[in-house]
Formats: sequence, structure tokens, C-alpha cells
Amino acid sequence: MQNTYRIGNAQTIGSRQIQSNYFSTREDGFLLAVLADGTIDHINGRRCAVLAVEACMQEFFVQRENTEIFLGNEVFVTFIDALAVKIQKDIREYIYTGKTPNLSLSLLAVRDRKLFYYTVGNNQAFLYDGKDYRLFNGRNGQADFGEGMTAGIISAGVWEALQEKEMVSCLKKKGHPFDKAQQIILGVRKKNRKKAGNATAILIEDAL
Repeated sequence: MQNTYRIGNAQTIGSRQIQSNYFSTREDGFLLAVLADGTIDHINGRRCAVLAVEACMQEFFVQRENTEIFLGNEVFVTFIDALAVKIQKDIREYIYTGKTPNLSLSLLAVRDRKLFYYTVGNNQAFLYDGKDYRLFNGRNGQADFGEGMTAGIISAGVWEALQEKEMVSCLKKKGHPFDKAQQIILGVRKKNRKKAGNATAILIEDAL
């Protein structure tokens, strides 16, 4: 199957000892990008993020032939909410000692030129159409996604460091989204913030 999207990502550990941002992307009938941030500088933050991302990827692609998930935002959110219950159960089962992570979780799913988003916690999801940079407000929603557009997810370590105009400056450059994501993280590093947290950027562009 020919890929119809270009995907880029980059991250930095910041001043932390442990990278508690974990992400994954996959295209197989539809595109899915997931970013989880365990938020604390502790191994449990990392474990929590890994569990959340792996659960999302597994459940989505078990259901990849189930096009009903993408019939509308209400159906999509019902599926995600059920998935969130599973993730919470896994966290309680496998992370039972030490510090408890405060999980941030964001998803972008694209199918048939429709983009669905879901985000809870401190991550941000956005859409850039070549002119306007729009943050997705609220827990979930959907938007048209087509030629010349870039959708993305960034962790708190990115948006705490970079202003909107700095993000747009990276996004409007020519080139592959991987290179743009690298530029975003380079911009975060250049800020040289003393208490910089983990920072991750995932970008998706329409390749048609």
C-alpha cells in the first residue's frame, strides 16, 4: 500500500535523568500517531508512557478494518474512552510502587482526509494549513486534512519553550517533516532552560 502521508519526529531528554516521553506512529489502512508523557523524572513515568502508547497502537490496529470508528467524532471518542479504561487498568496492575505518573496522552488518527484528535493532560495537538496555526481546544474533535496541511502533537517541553511564531517558522520551511521536527527540538535546546523537561514533536503531512 502506497503511503499517503509523511511523518517526522524528534525529541530531547532536556535536563531530566529519564526520558518519560514515548511515542509511536503507523500507517496501515489509516494513520495513527500517539504521544504519551509520564511527566515525572522517574522510571514509573517511562513505564506508564510505554504502556499507554503500546495499548493504543494494539487496540487501534486490531480494529483497523472497523471503519465505524471513523464514522464520526462521537463514535471515535467512545472507542477512545473505552481504551482509556484499559490503559488505567494496566497502569494500576503494572505500576504499583514508587511515584505515580500523571499521564498526558494524545492521539492523531487520519483516514479518508479526515483527522480525529484526542488529547488529555499537558500535550498539545495542532493543525497548520500553511497560513494559520490552530491549537485543538478541548479533549477531542475532528477536522478536514488535506494538501499543504501539517498536523502535530507536541509535549509540554516544546510549548513551554517555543512561542507560536517560532513553531510556525519551523513548520513553513520546505523539506521533510522529519527535518522540521528536528528544527523544533533544536529550537527547544537553544533556549537552554535550567529546568527543561522532556520535549517531543510529531509531525504529519499530506504527501499527495
